[in-house]
Amino acid sequence: MNGWRNRDSQNNYHSKMSRIIFTFIVLEILMISASFGQIADERGYIVSIGDSVPKFGLEFTDGTQTTMNDLRGNVVMLQFTASWCSVCRKEMPHIEKEIWRVYKNLGLVVIGIDRDEPVKTVRQFAKETQISYPLALDPDADIFGLFSHKGSGVTRNVIINTEGKIVFLTRLFDPEEFEKMIQVIHSELEKLVNQEQNHLEQEKLSLESQLTELDKSIQKKGNNKELQNTIQELKNNILEKVLRVKREEEKLHLRKEKLREIKSS
Repeated sequence: MNGWRNRDSQNNYHSKMSRIIFTFIVLEILMISASFGQIADERGYIVSIGDSVPKFGLEFTDGTQTTMNDLRGNVVMLQFTASWCSVCRKEMPHIEKEIWRVYKNLGLVVIGIDRDEPVKTVRQFAKETQISYPLALDPDADIFGLFSHKGSGVTRNVIINTEGKIVFLTRLFDPEEFEKMIQVIHSELEKLVNQEQNHLEQEKLSLESQLTELDKSIQKKGNNKELQNTIQELKNNILEKVLRVKREEEKLHLRKEKLREIKSS
């Protein structure tokens, strides 16, 4: 009887130890995966809303290049796609018509990133889908792998604000989610206009202050014509900058009105 109890006790002990060891192994794997940013969510993303966008370069089908750092200050939409993806082909005309054509002159940058296909295929893909926004190449899906697990599906969009933060993520083509994405893009473009307006107002105040100081300097110099001429030249340069700011304000006003018009339509 005691022998059975001892054996049962030993079996329970080994079972508990096995569970503990297994738990530690799982935790270790999770910690290692987390340190490399490879834990994917239920949609395959390894990034989240609020994260800073990874740093990488892009090469387009025409050979031109850019980086995410170059695009800082714009609202950016990255569309991951591939010619063999039927869902992508369904979504892309909507991106062209409802996003790109609507917002391309209002501060939005849209870039399609084609997953691991040769440039000839990507160019043909753009023709077949009749898109006008640019497609970039992604050999070995390395850019895709910065945002999602490489084994996950390709159809997805990433919206990035002017500060380089991810503000929206989509998966597949869900009309309801697509509409929400448009709302987020619109909101970020409104924020961009307000930021630019504040910047112009600050610049204008600074220029007006400089003009006031120069006027005072002219009065102090009295009959010193040489100094007065120098100050007047400086004043003329500042006046040119004031005119530039006014032109920028007019453009900004048109963008703001256009955004209001889109929102009310």
